Amino acid sequence: LPGGLKDAPELYRALKFAVARILVERLRLCDQRLALGTHEYMNEVVKPGNIVVTSNWDVAVERYAWHRGIPVRWTGYDPDELVVLKLHGSVDWTLGRSGLLKDDADYALLGERMNPGRTYKVALPPAGAERENTVFRMRALGDNWTRAWSFLSSRTSEPHMVTMARGKAGDLGPLETVWRDAYAAISRAKTLEIVGYSMPDDDIEIRTLLRAAVRRGGKSPAILVRNPAPDVHDRVRKFLDHKVNSDYQAVNSL
Repeated sequence: LPGGLKDAPELYRALKFAVARILVERLRLCDQRLALGTHEYMNEVVKPGNIVVTSNWDVAVERYAWHRGIPVRWTGYDPDELVVLKLHGSVDWTLGRSGLLKDDADYALLGERMNPGRTYKVALPPAGAERENTVFRMRALGDNWTRAWSFLSSRTSEPHMVTMARGKAGDLGPLETVWRDAYAAISRAKTLEIVGYSMPDDDIEIRTLLRAAVRRGGKSPAILVRNPAPDVHDRVRKFLDHKVNSDYQAVNSL
């Protein structure tokens, strides 16, 4: 804008909070349907041993797994758990330097399991440089989902949600472990399903991750693209592999 903005960082934070609130409220409205556990495609996705790699900020996958009592973690791997690797952060993630405003019991490390089968918590790093550069998950997923937004908004000064607004490099740094896990998962995958992702030209980071993992990995995964837009299938064939199976049916909404 001509003359710039007087307080662009504050506007950026406000916009992220607004987006986060919309995502939380929309999911809250369909939470009873999630609790039924009858969504055919989600039941295929939310299984122990599966790995979900997503650029979405919402918590629909984790919430569905919570209702079904399936253990979830956000980094690492265990065949008895569902792993959800969120490349662009999440509405319920925050950086230590973004302000841990409440008690440590309100936060968890990404490697800590949800629905573990036994009660336990991983100790958070002490105050200092390590904590400031660590991504924490706020413990909003649980019985008090109706109060999730008030919980989230009071426990961080800014959700860690990576956008295109000011360049990704600085925001992606704290998510390095998540990206490394995603590369390892895709490069070793037997089957890779690309669902909903349109492979846009300006998303250089994820396009590069997919291409490198598929082409340099030790295996050649069977690739399935599920998207109603024909041009998406063409881009995947051109950029990743011409031997792609196509499904033009959209996934039913929750």
